[in-house]
Amino acid sequence: MFDPMFVPPRHHPGLFWFARTFVPTLGRRFGNVHAVTVAPEDMDRLQALRDHRAILSPNHPTETDPIVVFWLSGLLDERFNYLTTRESLDGPRGWCLNRIGAYSVIRGYADRESIRTTRRLLAEEDRKVVIFPEGLVYEHNDRLLQFQSGVPQMGFWALDDLEKAGKPPRLPVVPLAIRYRCCAPPEPAIERGLRAVEERLRVERKGTQYERLIRLGSHVVAILEREEELKPDEALDLTTRITRVREQVLKRVARSVGATLDERQTPGEQLHLLYNEVKEWIGPAPEEPTAYEAQRYQQKAAAGASLFKELARLNNTVAVTGDYIASEPTAERFLEVLGRLQQEVLGRVRHQAPLAAVIRVAPPIWLDERASEYRQNKRQTVADVTRQMQETIRTMLQESAHLSTPLRPEVGVATQK
Repeated sequence: MFDPMFVPPRHHPGLFWFARTFVPTLGRRFGNVHAVTVAPEDMDRLQALRDHRAILSPNHPTETDPIVVFWLSGLLDERFNYLTTRESLDGPRGWCLNRIGAYSVIRGYADRESIRTTRRLLAEEDRKVVIFPEGLVYEHNDRLLQFQSGVPQMGFWALDDLEKAGKPPRLPVVPLAIRYRCCAPPEPAIERGLRAVEERLRVERKGTQYERLIRLGSHVVAILEREEELKPDEALDLTTRITRVREQVLKRVARSVGATLDERQTPGEQLHLLYNEVKEWIGPAPEEPTAYEAQRYQQKAAAGASLFKELARLNNTVAVTGDYIASEPTAERFLEVLGRLQQEVLGRVRHQAPLAAVIRVAPPIWLDERASEYRQNKRQTVADVTRQMQETIRTMLQESAHLSTPLRPEVGVATQK
């Protein structure tokens, strides 16, 4: 599936200097992020941990988040390591990420080499390691996927390593909340984005910007309905139609890999589960395979790649409903939905609204203070810390909601209370 299966962290001093020096330019070029701000009291929390091992654990709303956290490391003048998916380290961009401290994990596996490296970085090298506990980009500023328990679990294992090495067993997990906000009037970017999709779909340009967005969304959903052989029903509202398509795709992918969906989970959590199930279904490449075994594995990997594409497309609608913007009419939400439509129709986001990232920092969760509790009930303690991390970040996102940019009345959103 991957060659090599594991990519260890590397440090290229020249490339690191270049990336650190020009991170504002890189942020604008690759993520359209023009600024990163941290409140003084939050910066003080991080400064208090200078030269101290730690796990930094942010939410993961966009693919730009690693750049934002790297920018944060520059503000602190510290060097971090970053745990990232194995596929992120392919190609020229991945080569660069690897040489400024990123290393790999294969999502959905008990990736032993990755776990060993994380423990070594924390316990032997006293590094700060950035791990995104959602494990998947969600493309939403103010919503979270279910956190995975691997972050606190690896932290507790690192505590064991510290004790065996005779080092002070102190290790904090620091929850970070990343929120993006428009740092320039969003209307020109919204208009450019709408026009690009309308031209590709040959949809008539009429009505308010919100009406045009809903029309485009309905057009794309109609295409998906035809692909899924769902009978059109004009009596259904857009939310119901999106839900119907989403359920159809999720169930079809689940059947393909023999997975069972939990109806109690949110669509985003089901999507996350299926990413991991497809990875597990493909499995690791056989060691020293015969020609026939290699052929069979390549066929299975190709089938898995097709399923991943299905899930990636589904990610463009998985958390969006017909009233998503109307429930909270902000420019950021409008651009999220528009960006997903562009990703589906154009293959990439093209609206290019200038953004600023705001980082909130919570008080550290000191795992060593939970060590005795962990020894008595490991699974429950890991679950409790995971829940605490998620609720802490959710609270910080709620507290920073006022930073969002209200949509102007002429955009035409009928708000819902």
